[in-house]
Amino acid sequence: MDHDDIIKEVRTIREQLAALHDYNVRTLFFEAKKRQQSSKRKVVKLAPRLLKMAEKSGGHTI
Repeated sequence: MDHDDIIKEVRTIREQLAALHDYNVRTLFFEAKKRQQSSKRKVVKLAPRLLKMAEKSGGHTI
């Protein structure tokens, strides 16, 4: 299986999940959280990180 096949499969699954939830991101997220909570697997929750938005260069923000 090459990378194109994998990408095609992932996109197909993504489309099926979106269609199943009427392309509603909130519903899709809610269902994913429900599946996660009912799973017996350990869920790792990472602390949020602050992103560096701009670099200072010579006194100017770029």
